[in-house]
Amino acid sequence: MRCGKRQSGGMITAKRVGITGLAVVCMAGTFPVGGCGIGGLVDPINNVANQIESAIAAIDINSSEWEQIVRDLMDELPDAENDLKADVDEVLQRGIKATTVSVIASGDFVSRRIQEGLDRLKAKINGTPPPVYPPAFLGFTPDALDVARVLDDELNAITVYGYDFDRRDPAGNQMKLFILRDGDFEECTFALTLATHYEAKINLAANGVQMSRGCALMQLRWDDEVISTLPILQPDPPEPEDVVVNMQSITFRPPHTNGDKDFKGHGPYVRLEASIAGADWVVGGPRALQAHVYMFAEETESDWTRASGTSDWEIVYRAPPGYRIIDILTPVFCADSYTDTSHSEDLVCPGNGSLVQCFRCMGDNDGDDAGVATKVSVDFAPCTVRMIRDDPYFN
Repeated sequence: MRCGKRQSGGMITAKRVGITGLAVVCMAGTFPVGGCGIGGLVDPINNVANQIESAIAAIDINSSEWEQIVRDLMDELPDAENDLKADVDEVLQRGIKATTVSVIASGDFVSRRIQEGLDRLKAKINGTPPPVYPPAFLGFTPDALDVARVLDDELNAITVYGYDFDRRDPAGNQMKLFILRDGDFEECTFALTLATHYEAKINLAANGVQMSRGCALMQLRWDDEVISTLPILQPDPPEPEDVVVNMQSITFRPPHTNGDKDFKGHGPYVRLEASIAGADWVVGGPRALQAHVYMFAEETESDWTRASGTSDWEIVYRAPPGYRIIDILTPVFCADSYTDTSHSEDLVCPGNGSLVQCFRCMGDNDGDDAGVATKVSVDFAPCTVRMIRDDPYFN
């Protein structure tokens, strides 16, 4: 192989030979006609590779001096090697950016990335396949995903710091983002934005990753390998509260159902029932309590005049705004009976611990009774309910 030819005057013209970006200059001198052989190319290549190898070793010994070592390497490279100098400068600038973009970047971390960059340059010069390194993870800010802050609109993104985030795996894919939800991993790379090669953002806003109770962690993966894991901190569910509440009274006049309308002093025999239940149901429980009452009043002889029926449900208590009722801790049903012996209002009080404090009843009256004067009013005893703050995230 010849790299020059003889010209008039016996001079050898210098010729630039490009081998992986390395300029080799054959100088005029003692080379014979047919001039410089392959050895004239190999030695400069090996020299540059050895310079890079020395720089890698020097960083390994003194990682804190990585920037000066790389600058010295650039100074020692041949002046004609602008392309190679540019490659080394890119390695240098990436390291500088990694230290300036985040105060959490350590010297050992950056120096390791510098060594990997120089390793790839050395492989380029030697014509060998470059080593493949995954993107390097440095840290999350914040270092855990607090769902409570997301729900309170205090946090809408996670910042990821590292190095070489723009590097693609052998299949041509960049980093991917996964979330562990209800025991299964689901990909959510759509919410991962690579702002630079050393910084990425995980979007937690309305168009990003949506949180749910089953979310446990996030993972960054490259070439199907886990690079880093971000824990997800779920908020504590609201604590239930046991509250004593007072319910409104209800009044019911049962319809006339048999005989004439006058009990005529024959009783009546009266049976009473009252019930409460949840009302205004939403996901997770009711927001109110409702009640109804049953009254049966029948003459004790003659034509058996009767009034009987059940009232419609009526709201007797509403929980404070933002709360739901998840349990009723006191009785929800009460029944009692008596025989009327007067034309005045009768009090039927079932006793302590009952749903009803007193039934206030009018059975027999002077004149028509059934469907007219006969009625019952229910005064409820204080009721203990278990309530919980309404939080759609936990419903």
